[in-house]
Amino acid sequence: MKKLTLLILLASHFATAADFQPAPPPEDVQEALLAALKNGRNTAAMVEYIDAIATVPFSSDIYEISFKGGNNEILYVSKDGGYIFQADIIAVPDALNISRERRDALAAAKGLANTADPAPTAKSADDPPAKPGKKAGDGQFAAPATELALKEIKGDGNRRLWLMTAPDCSMCKTLEEQIGSISDVTLYRYLYTHDDSSTQRAIAITCHHNPNEALRDYLLYGLASEDKPDEACATAAADKLRRIREETGSSADRAELPVLFFPDGEETRVLAADSDELDRWITMHQAAKTDGDKTESKSDDTPAAAPDNATPASDTNDSDPAPTDSAVDVSDSEKTAPLDASQPPQPPASEAPAAPATETPAAPGGDNKPPAVQVLRPQ
Repeated sequence: MKKLTLLILLASHFATAADFQPAPPPEDVQEALLAALKNGRNTAAMVEYIDAIATVPFSSDIYEISFKGGNNEILYVSKDGGYIFQADIIAVPDALNISRERRDALAAAKGLANTADPAPTAKSADDPPAKPGKKAGDGQFAAPATELALKEIKGDGNRRLWLMTAPDCSMCKTLEEQIGSISDVTLYRYLYTHDDSSTQRAIAITCHHNPNEALRDYLLYGLASEDKPDEACATAAADKLRRIREETGSSADRAELPVLFFPDGEETRVLAADSDELDRWITMHQAAKTDGDKTESKSDDTPAAAPDNATPASDTNDSDPAPTDSAVDVSDSEKTAPLDASQPPQPPASEAPAAPATETPAAPGGDNKPPAVQVLRPQ
């Protein structure tokens, strides 16, 4: 699995980094660090999911954070808890990727798939980014088949982003707030459910005539449709949710949600500080297009034919279509006005004026603010 890579050049006296054994920091340092994270605006929810804090071979002022559950993700945090970053640390003398070594060690300890295994090549622009070493049911979140996703085209839809989200995920609300003001992207949302309550809610959302709008209304405003899904739609939706759960595995940790998957293979459980930063991430991590990779026009983004045992999708917003084996497409004309992430959520468009769309942010490199990456994890 590729990472957001930062090459940190280390001095020659770290040539023995391969022999370094991580250890817990002094108790007073760890307590102060956790206290700082608990007081952070967007890091408090993360604290209870931390599995270990450990020393690193390249600095006495930086520590490694690893998490509970079926993943081998690591983050780095400053000694005072004021900064968190996600990076690959490279020891210059022997070109040792310290971060990869640690991820591999964590994966081995947890019995996870070998991330060095090659990933299959995507066949089309709609195909989700393959996760190297991913095996069905291994407890790792990955983007499954696109036919299981709720697909939404915003603007020209040129960029792509796959999301593992859930209707009962508090941090997924923050992500939806950020996405509200972003345009020119095709989104693929997978609903992860873990019990009967979340499954029934996800079925209702999936069977809504505009599933993505229904998900936003529920996450942002707590609004739920009272319409009962028809039997055919509910059965098809339940099957898709089951397939997502089986592909992920029962050992998956919901605390990791939401998870973002980018076309170039990057994935992150670290949410951007705001919608502008998320917009830059989406642009930064688009895969290089080949000659045969043609962007779809919105007129071509219609659901594929439904299987014989499913109710065909309707072309209007006045009925509840059954999910088909293709992603659910939603055009811009069906969506509510974009949300401004800097303002508190407003009532749906039917009850209050829509918020104005924000301008497309400047390209990376023109922002002089420090890279304040914020870690968000649901309770």
